[in-house]
Amino acid sequence: MKSAFADHDKLALLIIGIVLILTLYAFGSLLGIVILAISLAIVVMPLKTWLSRYVREQVAAFAVTFIVGFIVVGSLLFGVVILYENADYLTQIITDIYIAIMSMQQITTPGVASTPPIDVGEILDSQMEMIQSGFFSVVSGFTEAIFNAIIFFLTLFIFIFFGENIWKGILSGVPASMNTFVSHIEEISSNTLYSIYIVHISTSVITFLLAIPFFYVLGYGHILFWSLIVALFQLIPIIGPTLIMIFLGIYALATGDYRAAALIAIIGYPVVCAVPDLLFRPIMMGKRTSIHPAIMWVGFFGGLWIMGIVGFVIGPLVLALLVASGRELIRIMKQAKENGWLEKPPV
Repeated sequence: MKSAFADHDKLALLIIGIVLILTLYAFGSLLGIVILAISLAIVVMPLKTWLSRYVREQVAAFAVTFIVGFIVVGSLLFGVVILYENADYLTQIITDIYIAIMSMQQITTPGVASTPPIDVGEILDSQMEMIQSGFFSVVSGFTEAIFNAIIFFLTLFIFIFFGENIWKGILSGVPASMNTFVSHIEEISSNTLYSIYIVHISTSVITFLLAIPFFYVLGYGHILFWSLIVALFQLIPIIGPTLIMIFLGIYALATGDYRAAALIAIIGYPVVCAVPDLLFRPIMMGKRTSIHPAIMWVGFFGGLWIMGIVGFVIGPLVLALLVASGRELIRIMKQAKENGWLEKPPV
């Protein structure tokens, strides 16, 4: 059977393969940053397409990159400042819970010689000093962070600007018989990335906004700190901000604040935890759910465990593509059976 490629094309494909291998070897450590940038570019591409109606494509791509950069950098700085300013407050809460638990233990076991008290404050202070020194060591390594940020935003701009043309070029070389499968892969990929970025982040923002009035009524102060914490935990599938509500409930009971415990149980969990997940998330997803949420959770946790932060995106995306490939395989096998391709020829 004659090959579809000429001899010089085969040589070109071989050279292209070698170049790709060398590129991965040289820039393999930056692969995670590039993947995150490409995935985010796919999600924000509709915004660039909309802006392109009014300005040149290059200006639209730059504007979208600037907007994304402003949101990402601003959110990170806001989070770091809030968490760092409330580190001592969190230490005090943990200390109060520990002291309450130790007091309960001594009450329930009278007559037993108590062990020398542990200066939990000193232990936590030493831990906080380690955390703070680690924080400053991270800050001292800002050069690497700056270079990673530059690479991320340059890659983001490139794929926002050239992404559509790159994808059209790839599709132009796909056989017509595979158009349906490729379209399905494109759909499930965009839906998965939409779920990861738009739905997750939007749900987290909604949680933050709902948490502000709740923590104001709760009366513990540090409203932005607690609202930020539950918003961050909302990004974690299954666990979500429920873990924070349990922690605060334990703290309320340990300090004898039964009013706060009741508010957490009656208002905190239903409004801050359940409403974003059970009401807003399904509304935002609409009919764009491509795979079962349980598979998404496996992708999130498995991806984070194996690949780190980039696995939060790659894990669910890989499993979504696996599901799409499985469906396509089943379709091919059914079609083959209907056409009699798998039947044994008569003897």
